[in-house]
Amino acid sequence: MEEQKQFDQVQYLKDQLKYLGFGENEKLHKDLEHGINAVEKQFEIKTSSDKALAGNQIDFILKFNKSESGGVFFNMYNAKLKNEKGEEISHNFQISREHNFTAKEAVNLLEGRTVKTEFQNPKTNQTESAFVKFNFDEPKTEKDNYQFQNFYQNYGVDTTRIVEKSNLIFDKPEYKEDTIKSLDKGNVVKVKFELDGEILEGKAVLNPQYKNLSLYNQDMNRINTNRSLDGLDNDTKLDKNNAKEQSIKR
Repeated sequence: MEEQKQFDQVQYLKDQLKYLGFGENEKLHKDLEHGINAVEKQFEIKTSSDKALAGNQIDFILKFNKSESGGVFFNMYNAKLKNEKGEEISHNFQISREHNFTAKEAVNLLEGRTVKTEFQNPKTNQTESAFVKFNFDEPKTEKDNYQFQNFYQNYGVDTTRIVEKSNLIFDKPEYKEDTIKSLDKGNVVKVKFELDGEILEGKAVLNPQYKNLSLYNQDMNRINTNRSLDGLDNDTKLDKNNAKEQSIKR
């Protein structure tokens, strides 16, 4: 019975790691089992991600605690981004029963993008959605975390409407829905769009603060436009602080 209990616990933790986007590779599972079987009440697992933009390196430290009754709990993880200039930023993500940031969403936040998440409104006790991003301009908290800049429902961000107003082109209707979901997660999304009568392939990032999209070429340099495109974030000069090479000292 005890062996079955341990098996279920190990499998639960493996499923939890998979659900949060840390994968299910053999080394991860071996490190997990080693930590569970060790005598220490706390253990860590180091892993990395290949989901960052070119030039960025992402490393994770997954932190586990054991209870007196033998339970093992995945409590938090630290995510650290190192860019090609050697600059580093990091944040600690707490793990709860609901509304956790996945590994990929942590990457997106560290790279400066906005992620749609859900939270429990203490005033209404209802689950609501909001777009959040790190505020790199404010000092970090006592727990060495960035403060969030939040855009709640009453701010009026409507990703579907933003996409429909843009000049994005979709070969199939389902591609549009997939793009909207991916933009909400803060991903850099491959897209087709029309510019000056020409169909181009590039990438798009949702900018909830300004309720528009930022368009990039394949090398993640901001598209230079000299005319207004509805629903698009237009800059008449090339954005030097593009997503690939963000300054950590903002």
